[in-house]
Amino acid sequence: MMNFCTLFDSYYLHKGIATYLSLEKVTDDFHLYVMAFDKECYEKLENFGFKHMTVEFVDDFETPELLAIKPTRTRAEYCWTCGSSIVYHFINKYNLESLTYIDADMIFFKSPQVLIDEMGDKSVGLSLHFEKHENKNAGRFCVQFVYFKNDENGMAVLKWWKDRCIEWCFARYEDGKFGDQKYLDYIPEKFEGVHIFENRGCGVAPWNMHQYEYGEGLNFTHKGVEYQTVFYHMHGTIFNFENGTLSLTMKYDDATKIEKEKFFYPYLELVRFVYEKYLDKKVDKIKYIDRSFVSRCVTVFKFIFRDNRMIRWIYNVLRHYDGYEKIKN
Repeated sequence: MMNFCTLFDSYYLHKGIATYLSLEKVTDDFHLYVMAFDKECYEKLENFGFKHMTVEFVDDFETPELLAIKPTRTRAEYCWTCGSSIVYHFINKYNLESLTYIDADMIFFKSPQVLIDEMGDKSVGLSLHFEKHENKNAGRFCVQFVYFKNDENGMAVLKWWKDRCIEWCFARYEDGKFGDQKYLDYIPEKFEGVHIFENRGCGVAPWNMHQYEYGEGLNFTHKGVEYQTVFYHMHGTIFNFENGTLSLTMKYDDATKIEKEKFFYPYLELVRFVYEKYLDKKVDKIKYIDRSFVSRCVTVFKFIFRDNRMIRWIYNVLRHYDGYEKIKN
């Protein structure tokens, strides 16, 4: 049994459900523990009664230690702070043999069992950013898929990470720290039993997808080695629902046609299903708004025109450009 945990609130509900459903599609041998960060999220997830999900409400989890530092951090920073504490909470409360933290904005295309198998007898698993040029501020590793075994080594690492995040966890780079993520860089140096995932299918994402050559299905190659996409990390996705239309835009707006077809369009279709079945929204049309097209056009018009009002008008027209549009059958 693969055990996973994550956290999200009602604002992220559509993404969290999509992550769960994508897991359910590729494997029946898993359980997802969710910490709901507001009452609406908790009540809806409880009401849905997902077979492979256990939901808890953040108010019932927060320790005096966490509550003491909560006013000093933004909502995002506090979520980052709580991530490792949530892993620690679930693994101890349910006496789990292992637990993997995952972000709530992922779509799984293949069972992550292949990654668990790669662990061997190691106690901790870390996923790389796999960036072509390392982002020193963000760190080598991504808090998107972090595995802990409930043994002496695994719990020692988890407790160290939890304590560091409570001490300092902010959205800025400072003295070798950045949020909850940069701490991961020090784990292989400080502890034994740590495995770094070699499978590049562990986290195809906007920051690394351009390095790969894509083949049939979700296969891709990198420097002659073939991989299969286990999951895509949908970092920077923004959904908007208005007048029956569900649209997706990306913070990173330079996806190629094949990347959109393999990752973003299926994600948009999955979230459409979530909106209709679980969020009681009638979706008549879905569209992917290609901001790269908009950005290029606006750059040209900025060069041609000097009137900012004209630029704003042009942008407002172009931002509705449909890179992908589908009328519901």
